[in-house]
Amino acid sequence: MHFLKGLERNAKKLVPQSWRKYFRASKYELLMQRRAPIDLIVHVGAHWAEDAGFYEDCGAKTVLWVEADPDTHAELQKILADRSGAARHLTENALVSADAGDQLEFHRFKGDGSSSSIHKATDTLKERFPDAGESGEVLQLTTRTLPDILARHDLDPTKAQRPMLVVDVQGHELSVLQGLGDGLKMFAQCKCEVSKVPLYDGGAMFEDIDAHMRKMGFSLASHRYVQVPSHGDVLYIRD
Repeated sequence: MHFLKGLERNAKKLVPQSWRKYFRASKYELLMQRRAPIDLIVHVGAHWAEDAGFYEDCGAKTVLWVEADPDTHAELQKILADRSGAARHLTENALVSADAGDQLEFHRFKGDGSSSSIHKATDTLKERFPDAGESGEVLQLTTRTLPDILARHDLDPTKAQRPMLVVDVQGHELSVLQGLGDGLKMFAQCKCEVSKVPLYDGGAMFEDIDAHMRKMGFSLASHRYVQVPSHGDVLYIRD
């Protein structure tokens, strides 16, 4: 859950910078640093670009941030406008899915909106996190595919050095990946949020995402399978 990530981020602030990357949920960061430079990163489910500094440290020249919620996207633009440095930060307000033109309900969740999703919270999520769940606000959003968004920004991952895809969309990850088709193979690596327990009603489960990634020629690199968290981030690398 994003609530756990928030707790972990606060805990990291209490220890030296050089130690923070060794936290359990940050195994993918160690791999990214070893594989740097990663000059193009496409991040679907941007929220407020919390990883911007880390991406820049990994040598990112261009980062495309895609965020579905229009209010969150407006705040994202303000945050990125205040950044300095060599990296070029682009944004797109879009609900990414397997097919374009579908009308889907987007449920805003309580808190800062980082857990908002097209899926409603399950009883499991509500039991684990009593303060989580939908706020009651529902948006009607039209879906778009990631290839269309990449073309709009004139981005070609095949021309980048170790291009990376990041997908963090609260149970909708598999649909985003499927919308790329064989275009997924343009990326050298993919960080994806996964769940082994049902937190979002109808949301993709780890085994489904893993089967798709292996079918597309990627291998799980950040964890041994027995160590994949019940909910968290994993990194795949294309064979």
